[in-house]
Amino acid sequence: LILATVCCLLVTLIAIFRLRHRKSARSWVSASLLLWLSFACGAWYGNQYWYNHLVKYYTWHDMASYLNIDPETDKGQSYMDAGTVYFKDGSHVLRSHGVSFHNGEMYCVAPIVMGNEAGSFTTPRSGTVDFWAVGKNCCGISGADFSCGDSLSGMAHSGLRSLDERSRSMYLLGVQEWSATNGIPVKHPLFFEWVKDPVSYIDELQVNGSIDFVYGTAMSFFLSLVASALSHNLLQKMGLY
Repeated sequence: LILATVCCLLVTLIAIFRLRHRKSARSWVSASLLLWLSFACGAWYGNQYWYNHLVKYYTWHDMASYLNIDPETDKGQSYMDAGTVYFKDGSHVLRSHGVSFHNGEMYCVAPIVMGNEAGSFTTPRSGTVDFWAVGKNCCGISGADFSCGDSLSGMAHSGLRSLDERSRSMYLLGVQEWSATNGIPVKHPLFFEWVKDPVSYIDELQVNGSIDFVYGTAMSFFLSLVASALSHNLLQKMGLY
């Protein structure tokens, strides 16, 4: 970042110097404008690339993984550092007992349970419902017909911790509403994206990120050529030599 800034400033100073001394400066002015434009676009794209592809990948890798978590007996307080959780066979999302909270988008939450059949629910032996599948715009207005992530698949028994901090408060409001309506405690709720294969899901983030990086680099090169030609033509029309 420092090197790029120094390069932009150096080229800009050379362009100003040549203009003041009435020397040929069109190429330098064009280069200066394009460098600053590229610097700004690169900073924006790098930020988007980081948050869209790499934040989740590295955060999930740095967080703890747990096996055979039983939502019937385990409590969320014991797994506050969980990133990847493999629940016991028989665990599933109770889709019929989901709830939604609407605030611009539909924020959907549904309890992760062990053994409860669709349409029924009993308080787990832990005395608290702490494991929740979440998603946005993937349930009915009341929260029923929850279909977020891989919740429709009977093969899914795993969750990746939801890292969307802006949505977490909305999910929490939905859980509080669910707890008040059903009269069942929710002491330390943990929110997960429900997936069949966490490892493949995480690796796919890296693959998609690499593809997006190559595409972005190629597009930047092409747009730089077009912008260079246009800027030279414009500066020539303005009488800059």
